[in-house]
Parts: sequence; C-alpha cells; structure tokens
Amino acid sequence: MSANPSGWLAASHEPPAPASPPAVWRPAPGAGPQLGPAPPPSGRRGLAVRTRLLLLVATACLAVAVLAAAAIAALLDGVEHAAQLEARQLAATMAQEAGRHPADLQAFIAGLDELYRQDLFIVDRQRITLGGMPPAEPGAPYLEDPDNEVGLTLQDGRPRAFVEVSAQHPQGSKHVVVPLRGPGPEAPITGAVVLEYSSILAQLRRTDAWMLYAVGVAGLVAAGGIGLLYLGFARRLAGGLRALQQGVQAFTQGDLSARIAQQDRDEIGELALAFNQLADKQQQLTLELALAKETAQQAQILAYQDKLTGLANRTELSRLFEQLLFDAAEKSKVLGVLFLDLDRFKNVNDTLGHDSGDRLLKTMGERLQAVCGEDAYACRLGGDEFVVLVPGVDAASWLAGLARRILLAVAQPVALPGQELCVTGSVGISAYPQDGLDERMLMKHADVALYQAKKLGRNGFAFYAPALDRHSLERMALESELRAAVELRQFSLHYQPRVSLSSGAVDGVEALLRWRHPTLGAIEPARFIPVAEETGLIVELGLWALEQACRQQVAWIAQGLPPLKMAVNLSARQFMHEGLLRALRGLLQRTGMAPAALELEITESQLAHNEDRCMAVLHELKGLGIGIAVDDFGTGYSSLAKLKQYPIDRLKIDRAFVRDLDSRAQDRAMAKAIITLGRSMGMSLVAEGVETAAQLSFLQQCGCDLMQGDYFSPALPPEQLAGLLCARQPPAWPLHSS
Repeated sequence: MSANPSGWLAASHEPPAPASPPAVWRPAPGAGPQLGPAPPPSGRRGLAVRTRLLLLVATACLAVAVLAAAAIAALLDGVEHAAQLEARQLAATMAQEAGRHPADLQAFIAGLDELYRQDLFIVDRQRITLGGMPPAEPGAPYLEDPDNEVGLTLQDGRPRAFVEVSAQHPQGSKHVVVPLRGPGPEAPITGAVVLEYSSILAQLRRTDAWMLYAVGVAGLVAAGGIGLLYLGFARRLAGGLRALQQGVQAFTQGDLSARIAQQDRDEIGELALAFNQLADKQQQLTLELALAKETAQQAQILAYQDKLTGLANRTELSRLFEQLLFDAAEKSKVLGVLFLDLDRFKNVNDTLGHDSGDRLLKTMGERLQAVCGEDAYACRLGGDEFVVLVPGVDAASWLAGLARRILLAVAQPVALPGQELCVTGSVGISAYPQDGLDERMLMKHADVALYQAKKLGRNGFAFYAPALDRHSLERMALESELRAAVELRQFSLHYQPRVSLSSGAVDGVEALLRWRHPTLGAIEPARFIPVAEETGLIVELGLWALEQACRQQVAWIAQGLPPLKMAVNLSARQFMHEGLLRALRGLLQRTGMAPAALELEITESQLAHNEDRCMAVLHELKGLGIGIAVDDFGTGYSSLAKLKQYPIDRLKIDRAFVRDLDSRAQDRAMAKAIITLGRSMGMSLVAEGVETAAQLSFLQQCGCDLMQGDYFSPALPPEQLAGLLCARQPPAWPLHSS
C-alpha cells in the first residue's frame, strides 16, 4: 500500500451514474470476501447531514441570544431595587449618626460624597427640618410628599420610597424616608431622614450599562464560539462521511489501494477503520493470488539463481559441474575452475554496513559476468566467494589471462552512497583433469590455491600444485600447536617503550605477545594471531596477556621504576566479548594496578562494527578509569563524524604511513593530516614503527606527541627493558637527527 500524504483517498473517482449503484462487500457462504452490487436506494433522500447540523447550530445560537436577553431584563429590574437599598442604608447610617451627635449633623452631611448629598433632609416627629443639603432653614416643615410617606414612616417606623414633587423637582424625584431613633433598638422614633436616590440610580444605571454591554459581548462571543465549534464538528462529520462514501465507491470500482484517511475516534472513525481492515484483507488476498502465480513462474529460476547477484548459485554450480565434466572428458578438453574471494570484505561489512556490502557484491557479480561473457560460467557460492567454470580450454595456462582480467575488473573503484571504494580480490585456480576428476576435488584444490594467493600478498592468483597441500596441512598443525601452547603457557610478553618527543622521557610501554615453540622456535605474531582469532583462542590468550601486563607494571613500580602507562591490544573478539568488563575488574583487583595506568588499544575497524555496542563498551571502560587508544589509525574505514563521538584518548599512526615518510609525499600528507585531526579533537598522537632520524624529524615538525619503534628500542623482555630504562634517561634518548 502506498502512503497518502494528502490525508484523503489514494485515488479519486467520479461518482457513479444512477444506473450503476455503488458496490459493497458481499461475503459468499463458505468463501472469503467478494465484491457485489449494492441494493438501490429506496424512497426520497432526506436532508443532508451537513444541513441538519447547520440547523442545530442556528438553534443553539438562538437559545444563547434568548438567555442573554433574559439576563439583561433581570439586570434592569434589579437596578431600582439596588438604588433604593443603597439609599436606605445611607439614610440609616445618617439617622444613627444624627441620633448620637445632633450638634454635628450638618458637618456630617457636608462630609458626604457629592453623589449622596445632592438632596436630603433630616426632620423631627413634627416634620420640622433640622438640617440637610442643600442647606435649608431650620424650622421649615417638609411637605413635599403628596401621599404622606414621611408621616407614615414617623408613625410605624417602616422605610418607604416615594416621588417628591416640588419647586426643586417639578418633574418628580425619587426619594426614600428612613426613621430616626434614639439609642437602643427599642428607642422611640425621634424623626426621619429623607434622601433623594435619583443620582444613585443614575450612577447604578451607568455602571449597569457597561455590565449590559459586557454581557452582550460575552453572549455574542459565546454564541459565535458555539457556532464555530458546531461548524467545525459539522465539517469534520460531513467530511468523514464523504470520505467513507468516496472510499467505498473507489474500492468497489476496482481500486484496491483506496483507503479512508484516519478519522476521529468515534463511530465514523471505527467504521473507517473497519473498512480499511477489510480492504487490506481483500488487497492481501489479491496480492497473494498474484504472488502465487509469479512464484510458480519464478520457482524454477530461484532454485538455480543467486538472489543478490543473479549469477548461478551453488545448486546450479553442481549441475554445471556435472555437465561440463562430462563434455570435457568426451572432448579431451581442460575444464578450468577459478575460485575468487574478495580481500578483507568483512571490513567493508563491519565498517560501512551490510547494505554497502550487498551493493559491492552485486557490482562484482555484474563485472564478473561481463568478463566471462559466453565463454565461462560465473557462480556465487555465498558471502564474497565466487566460482568461474571455464570449459573447452586447450591448456591450463590459458586460465591465467582470465584470472588477470577478473582481478583488474574487481580492482576498479565502486561507487557507493557518499563515497568511492576500492577493493581487491584473490583467485585460486585448479583444472580438470590434472588437479582432480570431480567437483569435490577440483573445488578443494582451487581453495588451497586461493589460500596460497592470499598468503603471497593478496590481489593476485595462484595455480594449485601438490606442494600446496603441505601448506594447508601446516596451517592445521599450527592450529593444533596453538591450542596446546595456550594450555601450556608457552607465550611471553615483550615491551616496547613509548617516548615523548617534547621531553625525551618514556611515557609508557606497549605489551606485545611472543610465542617460542619448543621445537619450531619463535613464531611470528602475524602467523599465529589470525589463527587465534579464527579459532576463538584469542579471548583466553588475550586475557592472560592482560593480566601478565598488569602484574609487570606493578612489579616495575615495586622495583623503583616510575609508573609507566601500560598499553595492551584488544582483539575484535575480546572487545565484543560479554565477559570483558567483568574480567577487567577482576584482574585490576587481583593485581592492584591503578586503572588509569592501563590503556587498551583497539583497531579502527572495530569502531564501525556494532556501533551501539561499541559505544557502550568504550564508555564503561572509561567509567573504570581505563584509557582508550585507536591502533593502526588510517587503514580502516571509520567515519570522522562518528570518531569524535567515541571517548578516545589517543590515536596511533599506522607504521605503513611512517615507513615511507622519507620517500612518499602521499604518506607524509597522510601522517600530517592524522596528526592535525587528532590534535583538533584533543587526542594524543603516537607514531608507530619509527626507524630513521628523518622520520623522527618530520614527525617532530608536525607536532606528534609520542613515538615508538626500533629507532628508540625494539620490544624487549621485562628485565632488559627495566635495565634500559635505568641506564638511558633523558636527554640520553636520540630525539634529534643531529
């Protein structure tokens, strides 16, 4: 199914004509889902869902408007009552003050707010004026209440409201009258306070006008908000129904990829989900039927063809062997067998990933097919192993030319995403009938020849010869001897000093594994280390070397030597072994060595293998306080962007770049670039394999920090190195070419 970025259907279709009703699912008895026509609609179509929802929105807005109007009316009715209540409270306060301090009555009135003292009088029981505002003559009777509300209040003590009609208020003014009493709740009535509250009413009305305005605005906002919410809901609901309709129409018209965009989690959303699930099942069923046909057509091809490269696979290789051996015997011809293996292909997979490795293999398959043409049969066994069968050859020597052409094709650069990669290959050659009469023997002897080609330096080819069987047997014997040597502890450690270029002091040593066989003598690490890696013996051997190195460092300190940093190599198997950290904690505790004095060296290619695991292990090592160095830097495929993410303390420049510093400008540029890179990332730099004064001088000029190599000292047994360190102290080290 394809993605639908617009959020609607994957395909758009015109609605069907009335004579062609939309299709719906009709499950047949005992069968899977099928498509069938829907029954025609009956009766007149009612109002659309969108229209119904709009009517609902209008009704809701009208209800909000009615409620707002009712609230406004209630507010207006309450204004009169509020004004009377405030006037009565003020009059009551004045009456209380007048009863307590009659002499200060006029001063109290004058201190009132302008709003409350525009028109008020204080009278006694005979309605004679005692004081008021505007100032009135004392002794004048108050006779401005046509219905004698003041007199009634003086009699029964109940506050009243009335309309005063006078020369000052010819149109009438609203007043209240409140009785005056002496001290105490049961005191007799001594007079009354008459107060105009028209101004209070006006003030309240102005205030309420703003309130009414706010209520109106709030009502409109509420109505609008409700309308918008309902409109949004209506649009979503109508849109969901329209999507359902279009999806069903498109699907029933044959577009099996049509799906309904994700809806809200309601009934429509559940219906859309159910439709999509049903459509998925139908589409899957259709695809399965199509795939079954295609599988039936391709089954024969896939049985004999490599899926990645398209070359013949191992099954087809056996069939070809049988046919071509028969032809070669019948025609007295030579059948050539070329066994091709890509050099260090595992590094490509570990560093660049399996996708890049697959691209490389596919490219190599295409090149191999192009070189072979119609004269030979190219096959892929698996991994990076290829076999070429060459029939009808008059002499085995003719196969050398084909091997050269294959190696030249393999060595051409391969364009991968973001980079260009160059690889080489090795070819082993056997031939019928001199090297074997059947497939098993010819393949075995081609494999032996391939091993010889790799042993001779890779990127070449070798013919099988009976003498090569001896080398194959020697390797098997070496593996057996190596297992015995691990058990018998026939190994030892030598130590090569690492010297500071700025001070001449020995900064540390690197522990190097040595094997002296009782009868074979000294065996080079280049011979036994790869065998130990392949067999897994390197894990046990490496842990033994680690503990011996730690014990030696502690022993040197006990002898009075300065604390030197001890560098020990970790193989790929050791580095990724689950028990590494537990073993390191144990040996540090047993030996008493300070973790900061230990530095573990890993190769550049190890950083690219299982990056998440690698990052976790490095951080745990740093958590223990152990230093990390990258050995043989510059020979792998590590990404600089990722390199700076690792907790690395030191880079070691591979001896391959140091060896030709005197003669190759490219190596000088590479060494200088590595030094600049390391210093920019805050890492220390060590140059390996320094053997000449010229190499020393160049590295000093480039700002390299440390060096090790035979120019200073070869790797020595611990006793000899201790004597050397005591005898040759700086500035005795030859740090200058002069």
